[in-house]
Amino acid sequence: MHAFTRNAILHPSQRSKNLLLAIALASLAVAGFVLPFVWDVLAAVDSLPKMAWLTGLLASAPVLSWLMMFVWGAAIPLMLLLALHQSPAHRVRNALFVVALMFIAVTWFVHMTPAGQCDLLFPSSGLACSALKWGFSTSLGLATAAYVFTIFVIGFSSIGLFAQYVGESDKPAHVS
Repeated sequence: MHAFTRNAILHPSQRSKNLLLAIALASLAVAGFVLPFVWDVLAAVDSLPKMAWLTGLLASAPVLSWLMMFVWGAAIPLMLLLALHQSPAHRVRNALFVVALMFIAVTWFVHMTPAGQCDLLFPSSGLACSALKWGFSTSLGLATAAYVFTIFVIGFSSIGLFAQYVGESDKPAHVS
């Protein structure tokens, strides 16, 4: 009986880990559902007018351009996750930094040589081109999951703060 009660009552840190794991898994599920729409949005953004000088610059080194897209794509979710650990005073700065990184990433994506042309540019590199396309899909999926995770955590935190406020306002004021 003692072993059952010890295992049935989880330590608060274990419950927090389980909650974070549940949020992470839910974020991956939502990201899997939303990902086709994200590709549609990126295709719409890709149809926007382009700056010829930047397109030419990125087309002169397509492999470097594609690899740098992974850097921009990883920097945004990492910054989002870092922002969750910052004090509220730094969150605004981090949000502006995330917006700047998103602007760079979208501008880069719009102007780089499409990854679908890898097979045409490098016909003998079929496996590398397949890995590149798979990497872009995986990277976008994980980045989308990080965005969803951040939104879930902020949402749950705000609900917790609201519940705490309501709980405190229900207590009678102490009269001296």
